[in-house]
Amino acid sequence: GRAHTLEENWGTSGFELLIRPTMAFASLEEMDANARALQIVNLDMEANRVKVNEENLAVITKNLEDTKADAVSIVAIMGTYRTGKSFLMSLLMRYLRRWETAVSTAAKKTEIKATTFKKAELAAKITEGKSDEEAAAAGHKAAMEADKDIPDVPFPLPRNERWTMKGAKFAPPDWANDGVDNQTGSGVAGFEWRGGMTKCTEGIWLWSRPFILPFDGRNIAVLLMDTQGAWDGAMTKEQNATIFGLTSLMAAKLICNTQNMLTDDKIDAIDYFTTFAQAACTGLHDEGSPFGHLEFVVRDWPWYEKSSDYEKCKAMSEKHLHTLMHSELEGRKETSDRLSECFRKISCFCLPHPGLCVLEPDFQGEFDEISSDFFQLLDEFTRCFFQAGDFPKPAAPLGIEITPSTFENVLRNFVEAFADNRGSAVHLREAFVKVEIFKNRDVLLAQCQQKMKIVAPPNKPLDPEILDEKFQTVMIDMMKEFEMKIKPFKVHDEAEQIQDFKMQLGSVIGARRKENLAEIEAAQVKLVAAPVVGTGAFFMTGHPYVDAGLVVAALGWQANQRKIQMKKENIDHEVAIQVFNDGRKFIDNRIRDAHAITIAAHRCTPASALNQVMGGMGQVAQVAKAGAAVASVAGSSNESSSVMSNLSGPPMATIRAQPA
Repeated sequence: GRAHTLEENWGTSGFELLIRPTMAFASLEEMDANARALQIVNLDMEANRVKVNEENLAVITKNLEDTKADAVSIVAIMGTYRTGKSFLMSLLMRYLRRWETAVSTAAKKTEIKATTFKKAELAAKITEGKSDEEAAAAGHKAAMEADKDIPDVPFPLPRNERWTMKGAKFAPPDWANDGVDNQTGSGVAGFEWRGGMTKCTEGIWLWSRPFILPFDGRNIAVLLMDTQGAWDGAMTKEQNATIFGLTSLMAAKLICNTQNMLTDDKIDAIDYFTTFAQAACTGLHDEGSPFGHLEFVVRDWPWYEKSSDYEKCKAMSEKHLHTLMHSELEGRKETSDRLSECFRKISCFCLPHPGLCVLEPDFQGEFDEISSDFFQLLDEFTRCFFQAGDFPKPAAPLGIEITPSTFENVLRNFVEAFADNRGSAVHLREAFVKVEIFKNRDVLLAQCQQKMKIVAPPNKPLDPEILDEKFQTVMIDMMKEFEMKIKPFKVHDEAEQIQDFKMQLGSVIGARRKENLAEIEAAQVKLVAAPVVGTGAFFMTGHPYVDAGLVVAALGWQANQRKIQMKKENIDHEVAIQVFNDGRKFIDNRIRDAHAITIAAHRCTPASALNQVMGGMGQVAQVAKAGAAVASVAGSSNESSSVMSNLSGPPMATIRAQPA
């Protein structure tokens, strides 16, 4: 019983689950050095167009792919001009950073424990001869000691229940100090922002460094999106709708940032977009709301009463939203219904004023100048907004989940729908259709690869003719399914989409076919050489003592090589495990060679055998000729260079051999 429990805690299954997250965290640490805000969409006010920044989009896409995440979640903010959107996003960034640090630290500690447990358990069995239960106990003891030097990162910390509005002052929450400059106390790190009236953010920006967080057993890459201030008098209604449209389409969680209170004009501006968005969605999405969570954040809220606790403040925020959404104004009910249908969730949180010092142009984010009430309610907001179980849900406009591989195409298509700042239901529908086609294509290509692994396992060579028959069946099935999925959309370039998918299928299948064929050709060489090698082996071995001596010598040589590579002074149990794995790999490859040689033998004809022999003799003759040339010109550097050119000769046949 005890040994079974230890195996569940630190055994192989748990260790394998940790491999991918820790690899993702390692890649993120490399990104930190270059982490910065990048503009990915530019709003050209004079030309009245939006366009993608290709260079910055490439950086974001590469970073997403490097994380090996399963999906992408986008937290976006849009809203009123000069209301502290970028400053708020920079603070939320710290909360996510602390969350990620807690997750990665826990994963690292568990991985260390799992590895230590396995090593100690094996050592107890091999070197000390202990029973399974005794060895498991030794492994558990070692695992408990292995991570004691790595401090835990508790998250989230309990909220400050002593706080009440306009009461005692408290320090900022612990997570807010992530990234703070210790010398100045400034928390500027993050999206660029500044005090005063001068605007800072133009277009749409993304923080280049994703945050990796777990959700439903998967790794989710979280991106933070900041946008140009709307309703500033400079942008038209259509341009405001463009900003809101692009951000709401991409975001799993969208913050609509406004000042003092929610007003009818803000609701109407949002409704302007949702009206044609809803029309664009008709027939494309039947289950649930097409967009994510819409959170109204009211800044500088002045109406909280003294001594109010968290629950009273949150109740007032929700009442404010309810009052506006259910007002008696004509058409307000229809607007409220449209928003409720378009967004999975709508909520509101009111934050008090952070203090008059933040309005100064020279304000640098010094925490000691920011209101204690602001920080305490901000802490409560982050708990509600990033609630476990609801976050980080992948961004999934119309149910089309965004992944690292589809992120670029999704963004491009949505930007194209708003290219002239006149997003319409027609353009938006075309964008949705393209995204859906990309999604179906990627899903079917993944299914194709899975089917190929079943009909043609990577570790088993097959007769090329049989393989072609199997692949032909797979390709026909995939093409039929893709045509069936694309037909309802009635796109004008249906034939081109089908041909493009066919070429992609051919590329995937062709790569596996080429690999298999190379292995069979290599097996033909081994088949022709088998009589020579076999005769030599017959005279060199055959006696059990000789055979045993050769095996021991080979194992000893391999163990010594591993010891050197692992920088060990002696051959210990870790080296022994590596040598064992090498031996198992060698046997697996020889079995695979045997399969390939069997197939080659069935396909071998006198003509093909002669070609193999003549090809081998030609290579030997070429090497001999080059060797004679080297001997005749030894000592001459000028002539040596010409000999090296002769050595290149015609290229030798590429042979794919299995590693020993």
